[in-house]
Amino acid sequence: MSYVDVVNVEKSYGEGLAKVKALNCVSLSVEKGEICTILGQSGSGKSTLLNAIGGLDTIESGSIIIDGCDIAKIKGEALSSFRRDYLGFVFQFYNLVPNLTVLENIQVGEYLSDVPLPMEEILEVLGLTELKNRFPQELSGGQQQRCAIGRALVKNPKLLLCDEPTGALDYKTSKDILALLDKINENYKTTILIVTHNETISKMAHKTVYMKDGAVHRVEHNDKRMKAAEIVW
Repeated sequence: MSYVDVVNVEKSYGEGLAKVKALNCVSLSVEKGEICTILGQSGSGKSTLLNAIGGLDTIESGSIIIDGCDIAKIKGEALSSFRRDYLGFVFQFYNLVPNLTVLENIQVGEYLSDVPLPMEEILEVLGLTELKNRFPQELSGGQQQRCAIGRALVKNPKLLLCDEPTGALDYKTSKDILALLDKINENYKTTILIVTHNETISKMAHKTVYMKDGAVHRVEHNDKRMKAAEIVW
């Protein structure tokens, strides 16, 4: 069994003639410590899949097994506890608390963990030490995304889920954020799933899942993965 196993997952939205199949018998696996990119056009089901893996969205049938636990079978407080202990989330839009400083925003994640990573280490890895007392409105987009990654990472998650983490960023800042995710994977052996529409990002992944019309179209393994800093697009 892999660290993440998605087996025959089905998910629909709407009813009757308006019913849309968002996930159609989706199966995939991700090994512990891998970076996996999930690629596809808008509407292909990639974000729905990520939300299902993160326990943010329910499924109609199938299994989503993370470290031996089928999260499709747990609900309520048990699911909340699992998300708190195992998962970190990074979104395209940073969702920072505007009246909290960088340090305080990251501490929101720290308070959720029984075994958080050292705060000073997180700030240093993210290049936020000198910015820790600033508020979100005083930061660039890339700095805000670093802060959002810090909030997810300080929990010491086993699985980091990233939904278009560079979608709102310029080219240089995007490369910096991808290099940071690369560093997190290398330093902490964190398993990372990245949803993106940018196929070039797959060059830094161990595995790429291509989605189309709610289904897995193909899966490619990358034996010659590049460092994020080396990628050009």
